[in-house]
Amino acid sequence: MILRALTLAGGIMGAAFAAQGPGFARAYLFELETHAQTLAAVIADFDRAAAEVGLDRAAAFEHMQGTPLFDRRRIDLERQFAGHAALTAKVAQMRSAGPFMRSYHLWRDPDAGTLRRTWARFHPNLPRSRAEMLFAAIGGVSVALLAAGLFWLARWPHRRHRRRALRA
Repeated sequence: MILRALTLAGGIMGAAFAAQGPGFARAYLFELETHAQTLAAVIADFDRAAAEVGLDRAAAFEHMQGTPLFDRRRIDLERQFAGHAALTAKVAQMRSAGPFMRSYHLWRDPDAGTLRRTWARFHPNLPRSRAEMLFAAIGGVSVALLAAGLFWLARWPHRRHRRRALRA
């Protein structure tokens, strides 16, 4: 009876944990969009400053050489520009996906900084949408079956000895 109660408790905990998947993926997408918008503002500001002195982006990067400070800043800006392209692609991919695929994309290829910010700001809540309810059901059943299987494996060697004792 205790093992059944523990299995039920495991199922409830699994349901509560899995129900957070769609909400966390939504919060991650929001943080990803915010990060992409921030980088877009930096890029627009750099392009505007380069245009004011009559340069395009590539020419502005060429002029940012000569001192260690300018070299470092140029490398940082190039990295940010490449990161913006990758973030824009991720945002488009996650926006077009449904709740299941958003969770899949989140776990398959997360942006580490955005994931940390999302984790710091995320507040768990009760399931409100059909997707969250479905995630909760899948998580609850999966963890309950896993717990039942583990408890069965733990009792298996002892069950064999008890059967032999009953036959004798």
